[in-house]
Amino acid sequence: MLIGKNVRLAEYEPALAPLLTEWMNDPEYWGPFYNVWTSTEPQWEAELAKDSDAYQRVSFVIRSRDDDRPLGTIGFFTPFTLSLLHRAFEIWYQVHPGERRRGVGHQAAAILVDHLFSSQPVERIQATVVSGNDASCAVLEKVGMQHEGTLRDLFFLRGRFVDLQMYSIVRKDWISEQAYRERFDFLGEQR
Repeated sequence: MLIGKNVRLAEYEPALAPLLTEWMNDPEYWGPFYNVWTSTEPQWEAELAKDSDAYQRVSFVIRSRDDDRPLGTIGFFTPFTLSLLHRAFEIWYQVHPGERRRGVGHQAAAILVDHLFSSQPVERIQATVVSGNDASCAVLEKVGMQHEGTLRDLFFLRGRFVDLQMYSIVRKDWISEQAYRERFDFLGEQR
């Protein structure tokens, strides 16, 4: 199961359509580092009804272990069109503004990185972050990712192109499920 000290990752379900519609249309949820693309509840209902492909993309809701309330979203996708040649996933996450700076993103990202390496034949897990999003960069560094460089003028944000920072962790840095869990201590007591 995808359970950490204080959070768990739960698959999207149709009942989440109203909440996801609210979040995805809220500029505060996205913050200054993303464009807001409006969506409707029927669009989310249709999206949630689709089968996910565990080898291409999966999304989760980050939930509190204490009271099961939704804290944010996280997921992964295959960043390359030739996925048989390039064995990698890219992770993404978004924590609700009221839950930020509490370790939610760090713990959820560590759970997902560990799960992907322990369950998939993948060699690399990467993430991109808009330049200036220092909190997100810190999350990635806390889960063992290394900064690889700058992707110049790649992302169109609010009327202009901005740089993205590339981070990754490769299997040899992860080492093993046990080593990763000991190094990053994100599990705690399993209930």
